[in-house]
Amino acid sequence: MDLLLVRHAEAENAGDGGSDFERRLTAHGHASAAEMATGLALCVRNQVALWSSPLLRTRETAAHLAQALGVAVSRYADAIPAGDLGQLRHDWQSLSPQINTLIIVGHQPHLGVWGAQLMGISLPVKKASVIAIALDSAGMGGQLLWYAQSVALARLGGQIRHQGWPAL
Repeated sequence: MDLLLVRHAEAENAGDGGSDFERRLTAHGHASAAEMATGLALCVRNQVALWSSPLLRTRETAAHLAQALGVAVSRYADAIPAGDLGQLRHDWQSLSPQINTLIIVGHQPHLGVWGAQLMGISLPVKKASVIAIALDSAGMGGQLLWYAQSVALARLGGQIRHQGWPAL
């Protein structure tokens, strides 16, 4: 199975009022999440499960992904903001064998830590970036498939859309 770790897009500052749980994406965050999702949809060709942290900024990012991929968010997992990779591993072991790709929308520093634990390498996890990992059969480790920051995925989606090229 392929695991895609997606960081939420740009959100309001914590000092803008409200709780951390309810921080929303900024207007720029919504735009970059939508553009990233359009590009990512061109890179995903399998049966997809989409999981998100229950925090608002990740739910909003996941909504853009759901729309671009034509799927629903199937789980809002408390283990994501808690940084509990062990629980997530347990949960993804029970996914249908028809699911080839699991997308997890989450937060830093957990996504970077999980990438390092799964692959043995550290990558920068900027807002709305994606780390794609080919998990081993046990789901305990994996290899890097690709890594893309939001601007690269946005350009990919924009080129396809603006050039009138057929989807891959």
